[in-house]
Amino acid sequence: MNNKAETKFIKLKKKDAQQFIKSLKNKFKNVQFINQKYKIFYENDYILFPLVENRELIEKLTDFVKIYFNSKVISKKGLLNLNYKNHSLHEALKDIIPEKYLDSIPHSYDIIGDIAIVGFSENSLICHTQYNTYKKIIAKAIINVNKNVISVFEKKSEIEGTYRLRKLALLAGENKSETIHKENNCVFKLDVKQTYFSPRLVFERRRISSLNIKKNEVIVDMFAGVGPFSIQITKLNNVKIYAFDVNPRSYQYLKENFELNKLKGKIIPFNMNVKDLLDPKNQIGKTLYNKADRMIMNLPEKAIDFINTACYLLKNSGGILHFYHFSEKPNSLEKTKEILKNELVKLNWTIEKIFISKVVKSYSPEVDLVVLDLKIKFLNS
Repeated sequence: MNNKAETKFIKLKKKDAQQFIKSLKNKFKNVQFINQKYKIFYENDYILFPLVENRELIEKLTDFVKIYFNSKVISKKGLLNLNYKNHSLHEALKDIIPEKYLDSIPHSYDIIGDIAIVGFSENSLICHTQYNTYKKIIAKAIINVNKNVISVFEKKSEIEGTYRLRKLALLAGENKSETIHKENNCVFKLDVKQTYFSPRLVFERRRISSLNIKKNEVIVDMFAGVGPFSIQITKLNNVKIYAFDVNPRSYQYLKENFELNKLKGKIIPFNMNVKDLLDPKNQIGKTLYNKADRMIMNLPEKAIDFINTACYLLKNSGGILHFYHFSEKPNSLEKTKEILKNELVKLNWTIEKIFISKVVKSYSPEVDLVVLDLKIKFLNS
């Protein structure tokens, strides 16, 4: 609807306005009748409240005000309230883009700091018609809906490569990819084009950092990225974390980030592939061999390929493993347990106890992201 369209208004005497609002709340509880997208009008002794675009609700209200306020619902050209902030992307766009494209509006998108990252289904209408025009309109609406967002990028590829990056293209706002992201009372500086970071694991990182972690534990964060697990754990716990990442940019941001946060524990960062720790000549590997109390393996697409490194670093007497894995549906948890069990048997290790096994989220229609928190030990220990 635009400024020239007819809008429904309830026309009341000014003296009845407060009682009208109070009566609405009492009778209809949480039902929203007033359309805040449009301005309220004042005409002499009357006040005109714009109404939501819902025929059933307007019919209920018409009967109500006729009986209790001797008033009526009228039609009139509405004026948009320029200070109104849309509460959802769909709401912001339903009067702007043609109705046939509304199903193509993304249901979700990631916000990292002041940057939004959005993807479009290749099968959606919007990807085949008015390609750039409507995508840019949607991107501008994302900025409108989210007051802290100043840049919107489109996903142009899947996450790929050793550094787990995806190609991004600017759709709207400032052409900058570095940002400061706040999460669970921590701050993380990062570049969305040069480092991997998923805001969708916010609750999982809170869960891990809030576990009963013992003082002075030795923890290895095998795929640390910019430090979301390591920093949140050491902020709450007096432990020592050896944090590894193969991406040099992630390593640089990791070092900056533990300086930006007040930590109880200590983080020792390394820019290297953890597989190199198995090299008999690797001094770091020699130092950490059979020393770790806990391992974080947040590389769900390939973590199983590094299980031999985890066993090399964990204490033979037993240690905790936080193992993340992409597993096919159905029965994704059972499949993950079986895969991990089989790999451990090859290394002469066994699962002593499973503390947590759960689906973190549905990654796609075919795949779940699952996590296993478990204690494993060397059979000959």
